[in-house]
Amino acid sequence: MRRQPARIVDGRAEGGYTSVFEFICPGCGDNPYVDYSEIPPPLQWLRGPRTLQAALEAYDEHLGSFPGTNGDGAGNLSPGYAEASQAGV
Repeated sequence: MRRQPARIVDGRAEGGYTSVFEFICPGCGDNPYVDYSEIPPPLQWLRGPRTLQAALEAYDEHLGSFPGTNGDGAGNLSPGYAEASQAGV
């Protein structure tokens, strides 16, 4: 996710940024260094532009949520969590 650049020239943002966001999925073949106008229509649709809330929702819908053991998306990754779980703590 990133704020949409006004334009990209030679792989660099030029002219500042707009007030909307883009969802870029490299796994689908999108390249963040290529301007919006130069990517295929399906990637343009996926990229946006979107409000921040809509971009976050598109991200969640596109990648799916991965619920952890405590209900959050990343699970509990604190140090010692696996060992404590196995010990029944």
